[in-house]
Amino acid sequence: MLFWRLCVRSGLKYALIVIVFVMGFLMSGCSKCPLFHELTDLEKPFGVESTQAKTDPQHFNVFIDASMSMYGYTGDNSDLFRIINTVISRIPNNATIKLYRFGRGSSELQGDLRQVLHSISNRKFYNEGDTDLNEPFKHILDDRNSINLIFTDGVQSTAHSLSDYVIFARNLKSYLGEHGFFSFKGTQASFEGYYYSEMKKASLNIAPGSTRPLYCLTFGDRKYAKFITDKFSDLFENHFDFGFVSDNKMDFVDNVDGVSVPKGLVFNNDDYDLPLTRYTLKNQAQELNFNLKGYEDSFGKTIDYTVAYMAKTDTSYSVIDDAHGNVNAEVTIGTDRASFIIPFPYKDRGCYLIRLTFRKTLPKWIEEWSTDDDYKIENQQKTFNLANWMGFIMDSFEDYKYLATTQYYLHVDRR
Repeated sequence: MLFWRLCVRSGLKYALIVIVFVMGFLMSGCSKCPLFHELTDLEKPFGVESTQAKTDPQHFNVFIDASMSMYGYTGDNSDLFRIINTVISRIPNNATIKLYRFGRGSSELQGDLRQVLHSISNRKFYNEGDTDLNEPFKHILDDRNSINLIFTDGVQSTAHSLSDYVIFARNLKSYLGEHGFFSFKGTQASFEGYYYSEMKKASLNIAPGSTRPLYCLTFGDRKYAKFITDKFSDLFENHFDFGFVSDNKMDFVDNVDGVSVPKGLVFNNDDYDLPLTRYTLKNQAQELNFNLKGYEDSFGKTIDYTVAYMAKTDTSYSVIDDAHGNVNAEVTIGTDRASFIIPFPYKDRGCYLIRLTFRKTLPKWIEEWSTDDDYKIENQQKTFNLANWMGFIMDSFEDYKYLATTQYYLHVDRR
């Protein structure tokens, strides 16, 4: 009826203008890029596996370093006992728990949970002359469905300790395969008594009120990584994790000059429920300059990126062939701002989703807590060869699919 009246009153020309306007309006309304509601919506185009299992882990193996160097952690108000008991209390009641002691050798502790925990809290339990950190692997080679926790001071006291750190890294990589996570947690725990130096093969008497590093190594199937992070991370002051990507609070910020580069890249909004910032690009560009705040030193400055594309007539995103690489972030000193440039030679209009993963580097605390001279009393809060040990693990997992600290997504609507 409207079309007919327009034709009669104003002529066909005006009617066609109205029709074109209406069609353009409808098409523009239908062509908007889709919203994302869950993290899995962002991860799915890139083949990222979820770190959230549908059920809690049901099997736990807990290994206690029973060497004499651990004896000093067992004084009054022991942090060691407090942390172990807290970890055990947070394991689901329906889960199976096996506890082991290890030193030069290793064995499963017998009895019910109460008996076992009582034996661990007895200072006489810590009487092993040496520590071989590879011993726990003997008990889990055929057990790939459990979460494994190793409590230790991190000192490999064998005849060829440096080589055995390498063997540990290889055992860990072999055990985890392609779908595992590793979390190395450390805290300064109460310590008094004797520490046995690996460098001098002599003892140091650590004064009451002192602390020494205590570690918990946790590893298993990556689908349980979030459970471990949520349940145990608050017990330790420092963390070194890989095999899963952690949450972050990064979001948009103008660069130093307050100008978006290239011209035409317009910030739309941050999705504070997701690691996502949205932009609109109105002009063609060969590269995009992004500026984010909320950067943390532990992220590392090397960023791997992958680009997925969805035409506005499509229903899903697909990764663009060869649309991946790595760039270096420029971090403004004294701030949490990071700037980086992503190549963008894509001319097609539509929706582009860019996944960023900040490549894992050893955090500063690893180097700060490491020493090559554990006989000096001023190094009592450090661990002999810690940096070497963690370095061997990094080298072993260099090409690991999930060797990243965190992930973030940039969405670009190319108009």
